[in-house]
This record gives sequence, C-alpha cells and structure tokens, in this order.
Amino acid sequence: MCQYEGEKIENVKGRALFIYTDGLNEAENRQQEQFGDDDLLDILRNTRFDIAQQVVELLKAEVERHRNGAEPNDDFMIMCIRAVDDIDK
Repeated sequence: MCQYEGEKIENVKGRALFIYTDGLNEAENRQQEQFGDDDLLDILRNTRFDIAQQVVELLKAEVERHRNGAEPNDDFMIMCIRAVDDIDK
C-alpha cells in the first residue's frame, strides 16, 4: 500500500497548482531525447505569469519546440490552477 504525505499551505493566493501527465516531461525529439524534469522545473520556477492559461500555453509550445517535428510518443495533459486575490482577474 502506498503512503502519501500531504502538505498544508496557509495562504494559496497567487500560487499555482500544476498537474501533468508523463507525456509532457517524457516528450521526445527526433534523437529520442526527453524534454525532462529539469527543463520543466526550470520553466516553472523562472517564468512569471499572470494567469494559469499562460503556463499551459507556454509549456505546450516548449514541448512542440523540443519535439522539433517528431511525432508524439505519448499523449499529455496539462492543467494549471491559480488562486487570485480578486475574482475579476
């Protein structure tokens, strides 16, 4: 049986929840090199975004750039949710 550890965050305003399938980080180019966790984490840590949709669009574009015309080796799903201070944002 797997044991999962939770994490409690007191204030989620401005923070994002990012969920993806392995088809994202395991996307391969023509040389069968994977996009990888390091590239994924680098983008997530170093990119400022105003809305969650920007994260999804950027990562989709980066995976396409990495694949450089190679056929997808797996499907992938990306979801990003971000809590905001103002409901109108």
